[in-house]
Amino acid sequence: EDDLSDYYAMTDKAVKKTIFYGRNGKPETKYFGVRDSDRFIRIYNKKQERKDNADVEVMSEHLWRVEIELKRDMVDYWNDCFDDLHILKPDWTTPEKVKEQAMVYLLLNEEGTWGKLERHAKYKYKQLIKEISPIDLTELMKSTLKENEK
Repeated sequence: EDDLSDYYAMTDKAVKKTIFYGRNGKPETKYFGVRDSDRFIRIYNKKQERKDNADVEVMSEHLWRVEIELKRDMVDYWNDCFDDLHILKPDWTTPEKVKEQAMVYLLLNEEGTWGKLERHAKYKYKQLIKEISPIDLTELMKSTLKENEK
């Protein structure tokens, strides 16, 4: 059981990312894409949602939900829906160059900075963030999806 607010979620595709923070300053909800798009991803603190909306106390220390809403043509590609999503725990101190450490730290902590980068720089730093993350929950999600399709 992990607290997904401590993880960094990103996608390889250029989609709108919206984050809502709780009173404690930690992320509670992350959206990728827009509701009208063919694919809309929600990652949210289910424990907090149950407490807020149904006044139900969940006994688990952490309970998070990852939802992927597929529409139109994307429905046919449901088994590929996690391919470009990454839920990571990057260690920004890993790169040898201080400049890269500083840039990764900035991108992880100031999401708006991504919009100021050129396309090749975005690609470079997304790759670097994946490389310096000892944990990527994407493979776990893919294997869970495969197990449940039987």
